[in-house]
Amino acid sequence: MRPYPFPLALGLGVLLALAAYARALGFFPPGGVYLALLLYGLLALWGLRYGAVYGLLLLGLLAWVWPWAPVLAVLLLFLLEARRLPEKAQGAFYGWLFVWPFLALLLIWQVFPTLYAFYLSLFEKVNFLRRAEFAGLENYAILLRDPLFWRALGNTFWYVLFTVPTGLLLATGVAILLNLRLAFQGLYRTLFFLPYITALTAAAAVWRWIYHPEFGFLNWLLGTPGLDWLNTPKGVFALLLEPLGLKVQGFLAGPSLAFLAVMVMSVWHFLGYQVVILLAGLQSIPKEYYEAAELDGASFWQKQRYITWPLLSPTLFFLFTLGLIGAFQVFTQVYVLTPTGGVLQDTLTVAFYLYNKGFRDADFSYASAIATLTFLIILALTLLQRRVLERRVHYGA
Repeated sequence: MRPYPFPLALGLGVLLALAAYARALGFFPPGGVYLALLLYGLLALWGLRYGAVYGLLLLGLLAWVWPWAPVLAVLLLFLLEARRLPEKAQGAFYGWLFVWPFLALLLIWQVFPTLYAFYLSLFEKVNFLRRAEFAGLENYAILLRDPLFWRALGNTFWYVLFTVPTGLLLATGVAILLNLRLAFQGLYRTLFFLPYITALTAAAAVWRWIYHPEFGFLNWLLGTPGLDWLNTPKGVFALLLEPLGLKVQGFLAGPSLAFLAVMVMSVWHFLGYQVVILLAGLQSIPKEYYEAAELDGASFWQKQRYITWPLLSPTLFFLFTLGLIGAFQVFTQVYVLTPTGGVLQDTLTVAFYLYNKGFRDADFSYASAIATLTFLIILALTLLQRRVLERRVHYGA
């Protein structure tokens, strides 16, 4: 007979304990706890085939009163039966015993909140002050007809299109230069990394002063006194084409000047992080490849094209994926630089709109619907990116 699946029992016990705690706090429906109790109870009853001592697992059904009961019941039974178990089964249990605390934290802070957000999105105007009525997918139907959501989504797409490629191109160039033998190389690396370790809120506040129409450093540098960077809602493409007599409107007008200012600040802030990651990728490329290329008479640009770029592609793909996910979640710098979302909502992003609906309007169900739909958009784009771009990634030297 195969040994009893103690790792599975431990996992179900932890899930049952977390579900019981969440239910006690009002963040989990009773049906979920009942389901966890049923699964754990069936596994406990199955254990009776191995001996009467396995009846200790039934103590875990007290999780409704004492959430940690199932976990302690499994641990106690394992201590009693450990000597009779094969070495492989003991190793598996101890491995999961060390993994579960960190996995539980992941469930608490990532997985369960995501599922709970979807659960909230199925109700009408949840504000935790009154009982909400079940609404099904009504919030999603309203969301798809919401012009402000589409405005926020369009702005977010502009942010992604500008910041992700621009940031990677700049970071790659800087990383290649910093990887050369230069005087004060350590100082340059520190200067580029300093913006990233600066609190984003503080950095955005400083840039708000830089963009000030009267006392700002940027207007002084460019000689454009009075230009209000953060309150100009006109699209950048519309401004550039206006002297040519061409007029474009809507999405084709491009991101507003205010939003472009936010993008520039974002690229500056995250540049240091990307440079450090790319430097690590560059230093992992064997020097022999460059030496062989020099012997063959390759120029600097040929070495970058045929050696650096292909062998750096895994790092670039990693940063591109993270950049895409992070860009869709941009909030802090937008909120600090343009607290109202711009003059004509021209800097409103999806995350900012979610914040407004949830914490300003106290409509957590609609905000949860925005969060769920944003998650699906990010997931779809990430899978598409992996399917299209990963073919060009060279994982081997």
